Amino acid sequence: MTATSPRDAVTQPEPEPRAEPQPEPRPDQRTGTAPARSDARAPLFRNGYALMVNTAISGGLGLVYWWLAAVYYSKADMGQGSAAIAAMKFLSSLTALGFTGALARFVPVAGRATGRLLRRAYGVNVLASSVITVVFLAALPLWGSHYAFLSGWQRSAGFLVAVLAWSWLTLQDGVLIGLRAAVWVPVGNLSFSVGKAVLLVVLAGAIPATGVFVSWVAAIALSVVPLGWLILRRLIPRQVAAADPDLLPPTERQIGRFLAGDYTGSVFNLVVTYFVPVLVAAKVSSDQNAVYYIINTIGGTLDLLAVNMAASLTVESSRQPSQLGANTRGALARMACVTLPCFAVLALLAAPILEVFGPGYAAAGAPLLRWLAAAGFLRVLIELYFGTLRARSRTREVALFQGLLCALVLSLSLLLMPRMGIAGVGLAVLISQGAVALCALPGLLRVLRDRPPHVGAPHAGPKAGPHVVPQAATEPATDEATEDAT
Repeated sequence: MTATSPRDAVTQPEPEPRAEPQPEPRPDQRTGTAPARSDARAPLFRNGYALMVNTAISGGLGLVYWWLAAVYYSKADMGQGSAAIAAMKFLSSLTALGFTGALARFVPVAGRATGRLLRRAYGVNVLASSVITVVFLAALPLWGSHYAFLSGWQRSAGFLVAVLAWSWLTLQDGVLIGLRAAVWVPVGNLSFSVGKAVLLVVLAGAIPATGVFVSWVAAIALSVVPLGWLILRRLIPRQVAAADPDLLPPTERQIGRFLAGDYTGSVFNLVVTYFVPVLVAAKVSSDQNAVYYIINTIGGTLDLLAVNMAASLTVESSRQPSQLGANTRGALARMACVTLPCFAVLALLAAPILEVFGPGYAAAGAPLLRWLAAAGFLRVLIELYFGTLRARSRTREVALFQGLLCALVLSLSLLLMPRMGIAGVGLAVLISQGAVALCALPGLLRVLRDRPPHVGAPHAGPKAGPHVVPQAATEPATDEATEDAT
């Protein structure tokens, strides 16, 4: 697959578009490196680090929550609650995850149309989530005994509200990232995580059968209510007030074309995230599956570090397309500094790390953890390239790469598990991500070699003047892009 230059731009055919001189690029813009003290002032790294902190909070407090659940609830009640939470998250992700990438891409360049864009996104998400949830509830007997407690119109209505609330929380993170306020994401997640742990203990004696699920859902309000107020009353008005009055908002066709590719890619990603563990559980013993679940959780948490930095890269490069190369170089350098030591520790100390979870974990799971650690930095390269593609609205390529990754992981896991056990899944991930990274490498290298414009060159960001269309500027100069700009 080939990639066109990220500096391709589409402008309206006016004779003299306004240009603003730019200062001499800083050392970090030319080389992709910068002093550590400047990272806190750079939105790309400030927001990326905030999302990494959010991942650490989610992982750490998530383990605390499930430990408390094991202490205060029976295995049956805990299993029922976790099954309902998994269903809620899956149903909401079928729609919400398709919008988070679009929010990160288009909110930064929506200008005075930011409020209208968000109202439409939330409205469509509510409608789609409601339809999917009603279908799930109508077929409730098919999903097994874990979901029997959702029967009855009152509990079904409560579950529908839970799905919508989780969708709202998921979209809220995307909105905060798009508004360059990702520092609030870990704040909201901390409120949610602490609140659900407290409610879990409080509800254990009152409603033990549903306390796990209710504590999770009720705590969503601790994040959605205050941060929703912040978005509506402070962040959106701030962006609208600072917007260039001549900035053209993204068109429905541009958003629709972006969603068509990005949502397809999200579905492939969901298959890898949710179906591969189901496949493993069906093929191995319960003991091996327990080992796999823990190791997969560790690997998934580290993968999120790359996903989060890529989201910040999409936002900042959507606002300033001319800085895509510099932003990518900077993001890659910092991700290497953060993740390479983590992957090295996991590979070298896999056995001692797994021994913490109990006897037998190291012998059964160390090879799997080593394979996943070896594949870790490949995932960093892939996700960063996905971030550059989304910034240029080239989501069809994202969908193709994610489809390839999905097909390779599933097929190789089926092939290797009978021979290697759960370690075969780790090798399947390594081979699959290596193949996809190899396909993505030429395009990533072209982006990394891209340089910011010289002094006096027209600025390609949102402040560039009335005739520049930032959305089109991030797409290849195709007939479709030209048609959208006219």
